[in-house]
Amino acid sequence: MKKSGYKKLTRRAFAFYVLTVIFAVIAFRWDVIIRNYTVDTGKNADFVKILLITDLHSSYYGEGEKNLISKIDKISPDVIMLGGDICDDKVPHEITWKFLENIGLRYPCYYVAGNHEYWSGEADMIKEKITSYGVKVLENEKTDIEINGSKINIYGLEDPEYYGTWDVNDKWAADLGRLNKLADKDEVNILLSHRPEPVEYYKNTDFDALLCGHAHGGQVRLPLVINGLYAPNQGVFPKYAGGEYIFEHNKMIVSRGLCLNTTPRVFNRPELVVVNVR
Repeated sequence: MKKSGYKKLTRRAFAFYVLTVIFAVIAFRWDVIIRNYTVDTGKNADFVKILLITDLHSSYYGEGEKNLISKIDKISPDVIMLGGDICDDKVPHEITWKFLENIGLRYPCYYVAGNHEYWSGEADMIKEKITSYGVKVLENEKTDIEINGSKINIYGLEDPEYYGTWDVNDKWAADLGRLNKLADKDEVNILLSHRPEPVEYYKNTDFDALLCGHAHGGQVRLPLVINGLYAPNQGVFPKYAGGEYIFEHNKMIVSRGLCLNTTPRVFNRPELVVVNVR
């Protein structure tokens, strides 16, 4: 090979190498991103900042979860909603305990269980432990909190696995309906539910916002493919894997979650979701 041809080949190989490195850095970027959404209720409520955290799966974010905690402190939320799968069924729970130890007594926190807590066979223990950190566990029930002079009604809906089934079922639907009947249309109502896919059940309820997780953003995303390639209970090219979904009467906000323990996240940074209610 002539010297000039060799140089051209070398330059191309180097350029390919550089582009590959850049692609990999962007594709597998796992530092936490903060996404903001707004819920305009049209009701008598001052500004309230809700932080939605889902699908931690006991993933490691530095000693004592310091990388995650520092971001939460910068956000300085009025209230934290933990939308299930904070624990995992295969990964030890110690990281989750350390995380809750750091936030549970410093912020008002509310939690609903996800499918993995039930799969662990330790759901009762997990809920008891979470309660010990000052976190309110919601089991198909309503509670309320006053923030900045505004009353916010919070509803916690159990995961279908609470009833022993993978998909939504009649008992789950009945409990959703019962909670919906408790919603005062003149007040701000927020539903916390692990699953985003039962949209047909959600969209005609009286909740101002539905906060969910579970889908991990479709896990592997491609440029221009907003919701990833696959999500549990939704299959390929899921429609409700992450982001904001506006319905006629309300909206659903789905967190892409924080899990780093399973299939690598591709073009899918873990996220903390800030929901600004006003």
